Amino acid sequence: MNNDDFKAIAELDLEPIKVKLMHEASGEGWTLERADAIEFEYRRFLYLMKEFPHEAAAPLQDVDTFWHYHILDTMKYAADCQAVFGYFLHHFPYIGLRGEDDEAAHQRVGERMKELYEATFDEPYLRGAVAYSARTAETAYSARTVETAYSARVAQTAYSARVATAYSARVSEGAQPAAAFFSDRPRLQSS
Repeated sequence: MNNDDFKAIAELDLEPIKVKLMHEASGEGWTLERADAIEFEYRRFLYLMKEFPHEAAAPLQDVDTFWHYHILDTMKYAADCQAVFGYFLHHFPYIGLRGEDDEAAHQRVGERMKELYEATFDEPYLRGAVAYSARTAETAYSARTVETAYSARVAQTAYSARVATAYSARVSEGAQPAAAFFSDRPRLQSS
């Protein structure tokens, strides 16, 4: 991936998304610290979607929530997708909800995301002792901590047959400052 790709992700103005997520009445009531940490992971998610557009991979649950709020600002999201990907990054939120086979596929895609993340960023997928979940704190990745979400990369023409899947689970605490996102860590090479 070239510097322009990094730059496009780094230059996204995600402050309005964080403001909405922090709002008590119409958002999630997140703290600034949590919103900053999830923004960092969301940028990493966007990087992975750019680097591996045909891989079955996706964000953790709180990153997925951040993504949902980004998508809700339809004009901004469309423009941001164009700037980063050159196409609209679609989201399909139903994987894992359509029976046992679908849930098994959901689990496999989650494991693939973990592999891509750790190989790309040279860090554990879940880095902290406490997940950023309002419901419960989790300490390790496991099938029982998985929640559902899914995305599809569709080329510029709608309903293209070229679709890659994505998966979602919960995020853990301990995200690093946004500048670390662009460090010179070894990255997994796509084939």
